Amino acid sequence: MKKALILIGCPEAPAQTPITLYVLDKLRKAGFDVTVSSNPAASKLLKVSDPERYYLQDLVNIDSEIDHLEEGSFDLLVGIIHKDAAVSYFVTYYQLLNIDSLAIIFQRDQGELDNFTDEVRENTDAGIVSARAYHNPTPLRVQVDNAFKDYFEGDD
Repeated sequence: MKKALILIGCPEAPAQTPITLYVLDKLRKAGFDVTVSSNPAASKLLKVSDPERYYLQDLVNIDSEIDHLEEGSFDLLVGIIHKDAAVSYFVTYYQLLNIDSLAIIFQRDQGELDNFTDEVRENTDAGIVSARAYHNPTPLRVQVDNAFKDYFEGDD
């Protein structure tokens, strides 16, 4: 079974938890064993949002997981990014894992969105989904669907 790692940080933006659960669902249906690496606050929100652990299979701490990352331990990295710290974590995880990656970048402010997107583009070869969003995850969902369609069709 293929293994995916979803990376999430500070849950300040309301769109983060629903888009994380949406991505979890998509990956599970595509046959991935999914691990979520998050900070404690994001972890608590996910646990409350999925109390029966229907979506959450494995949840690890974003800081301590870095010590255990090595090339070959996952097949896909998905970063859900809405702050500059999340960009740094994503780039670090990307460099350590050296695998297919998708950065899902969203922000309320267009200037910050552009800066985060540019930084990911300059430091990785990851696919990028980028949308102005904060409360409403729909602009991200549409782009995630398109990105996953391309990824899974090209994965033959």
